[in-house]
Amino acid sequence: MFDEETMPPVSTTLYCIMNLAAQYFLLYTILAIVQTLNSFKFRLEGLQQVLESGCTTVTYAPMLCVLFLGVRMRAIQLSQGETEKYNLPQPWVQKAMVVASSAIFLQVVLVLLVGFCSGMSKVSTDADGNLDMSQMSGNLVAVKLLTIARYLAMAMLYGGFTCVVLGVFLMTGPKEIWGGRQLPVSPAVMCTILLSGLFFLVYLLHAIVNTCKGPQPGRVLLQLEASASSAKMTLNFAPMLCILFIGARMRALQIDPKHGNPQSWAQKCFFLCTFSVLVQALLCILIPFLAKGRMKPGSLEGDVAYEMENPAVGKMLTGLRYVCMMVLYIGIAVVIYSIYVIKHPEGRSKTPPVSPAMQCVITLTVQYFFIYLILFSCITVKSFLLGKEHKMERRQGDFDPAAMEDDEAPQDLESVEADRQRMGASEKAINKAISIFDAARSTVMFAPMLSILFIAARMRALQLTKAKDGTIPVSAGPQKWVQDGMFLATWSVFVQLVMTMLVPILTGSKAEVGQDGIVKVPPGTPKSLAIVVEVVRYTSLLCMYGGAVVVMYGLTVMSPDDLPPYNEEHLFPGMGVPNPPVPVDDATALSVWRSAF
Repeated sequence: MFDEETMPPVSTTLYCIMNLAAQYFLLYTILAIVQTLNSFKFRLEGLQQVLESGCTTVTYAPMLCVLFLGVRMRAIQLSQGETEKYNLPQPWVQKAMVVASSAIFLQVVLVLLVGFCSGMSKVSTDADGNLDMSQMSGNLVAVKLLTIARYLAMAMLYGGFTCVVLGVFLMTGPKEIWGGRQLPVSPAVMCTILLSGLFFLVYLLHAIVNTCKGPQPGRVLLQLEASASSAKMTLNFAPMLCILFIGARMRALQIDPKHGNPQSWAQKCFFLCTFSVLVQALLCILIPFLAKGRMKPGSLEGDVAYEMENPAVGKMLTGLRYVCMMVLYIGIAVVIYSIYVIKHPEGRSKTPPVSPAMQCVITLTVQYFFIYLILFSCITVKSFLLGKEHKMERRQGDFDPAAMEDDEAPQDLESVEADRQRMGASEKAINKAISIFDAARSTVMFAPMLSILFIAARMRALQLTKAKDGTIPVSAGPQKWVQDGMFLATWSVFVQLVMTMLVPILTGSKAEVGQDGIVKVPPGTPKSLAIVVEVVRYTSLLCMYGGAVVVMYGLTVMSPDDLPPYNEEHLFPGMGVPNPPVPVDDATALSVWRSAF
């Protein structure tokens, strides 16, 4: 359909995504460099603290990017790839995207500016990544100006987000393509809107409560603050969930660009996962007011625990929490499975294989949720062990050796002590597993933003390689060297994940991961092992950040003649980067499908 002269320019949506991704990865890259220099005694602790505060300001970036992807995907479907011809998304929606992206950039600039102007020692941010003005003193005029700038940035962010969501529902397809019929918003995009809307609503609620709280907050405000803080923890899964939904939808549109949809049972799982998160968030907000209870952070991110005045209500809510978590993980597994087994309406022979970009996204998704699932399982096991230990203590306290036969008391006491020792060994093993997987959790924090970049590059490539008859070549996708960049970044996350498990096992010490997500060498590690770990550490850093830069550059310079199947140039001449490990391939998924049905 296009050549280098007639192809549409890079869309505003993709430029906004690259802008947010550049902020995200640039901050973490500079932070990693400064941390390395500090390890060589360069004494840049103040700069490191400023950069760490700056990194918290990109909290909103993944959620905002995935919403932009959903809007762009709907525009491509409605216009059948000719978004510029039909001016989709609407111009005012595109401007709203620019405004929202600029708001995050403004927050980053504010944090860095305050940090440098205060001698790199007094800057701080709140839990939402907003500049914390409560810690500032000195020039009152400057503080007021910064406060105005902070609220201006928040107004830009939330105003832009609202306009983008409104634009999705008001977007209509051209009559020459769809006639008088209008397509409803797809389940994937609808779930993305629901999760992103809840995400920004909860963060806005938390920001408003903090603003209104004052020096002596009332009981209602304190309850609202606790509710909003707890609800935020349940929404940490939202960006990665939305990426998975959009990836499944993209796979369906690759097979059928006009009417493609994931299987009906897969779409139901979209809503199951979405409502699992929604139920947990609503419980967090409502419980303090309806049941006189309070939430506390669970033992892992994205989870909360309940403390109730009524133990029966507490047990019921705990059970509901476990059901929601299990539904979430089952739904994720089913959606991933659906991506592999979906087929062309005319048969399996015309079904294209899962693309390299989707392989990387699935690999990152599986790593991301696998870590949380193992953590959740370990913590659940530990909670049951502690419950049994308390029962054993009560059992031991009930013994009255004077009232028992001489040969009975020692035997029963020895039995209890043996049980206690076994429980102690089990608890020690569980605690070590929890520390290992909690450290591993920090290594997968880049998975959402990497996945967003991969899907954005593939979305652009499919648009450019589309034929005049509406078909897309089976091997269509980003440039081969861009796919190599995807594989490098995905491998780097996988290798770091393995390292966080191997290092504490080999050294016998607790796993330690820096804010840049890279595993550190524990003190006292043998020199040879320390050298290997450091080499792997910096190689992984280079591969991850380098891979992200390659994808962004490739997305900018992409043209139809550069894309497969017309061009096969790799990042490294004469060789390609091996595909990352995937949970299942097409043939295995198909055989499982046939055996099940």
